[in-house]
Amino acid sequence: MLKDKDKIYIIDDFLTPEQQDDIERETIKLTFWKWRATSSKLFPPPSEDEFKLMGAGSRPLAMDISKNSKFKIKDNLFWNQFRPGLMVGEYFEYGINEWVWWAPKDIILMPLKFLNLDYQIQRIKGNFNPQEVIGNLGSCYTPHVDIENGGGWTAIYYVNDSDGDTVIFNELTNNPVRNHEELSVKQVIKNKRGRIVIFNQNSLHAGCPPIESENRIVINYNFIT
Repeated sequence: MLKDKDKIYIIDDFLTPEQQDDIERETIKLTFWKWRATSSKLFPPPSEDEFKLMGAGSRPLAMDISKNSKFKIKDNLFWNQFRPGLMVGEYFEYGINEWVWWAPKDIILMPLKFLNLDYQIQRIKGNFNPQEVIGNLGSCYTPHVDIENGGGWTAIYYVNDSDGDTVIFNELTNNPVRNHEELSVKQVIKNKRGRIVIFNQNSLHAGCPPIESENRIVINYNFIT
């Protein structure tokens, strides 16, 4: 199925409404005990040595750019803001010398299972964005690559309906962001419950804040085929 790294694959309604409900239920459960803010004094970003242990092979972008960084986006389709309210919940992460599941494996892996993919997981996490003010309409968060030089794919599964879209750029790797180069939009993916979008792991992408919806919840998969 996944053969062309230049292509963006969008698949809708491949899970039943009941399966979509199961995924949403288990994802929301994490808000009570496992969701946390992105890097802060309490949760500092991983060190480079820790990232090597995780097998990501990627220097965290947050180490190289300021929270106030702004990026030029061709044709001014979007303006860039730093993530103000993103919460993350790890489903599958590197713990003390082992990989740990924080959610029911069979439910969280359901989107990959029903696509009949032969895969090796690199990381799985959930992203939760709360509703933002109307003044942030038309913005996107910081463009980024999840795992640089990982050789795999990024997939985003939309847990709920929301007006927070996903922007995929033409540029590859985090270097254009580190160097403050102008970016160009390749495709904008609408946030639809039960949809999954799969694309080259090296493609810069960014989420957009929900303005009309109460929140935006997605599951982010990184894997190798």
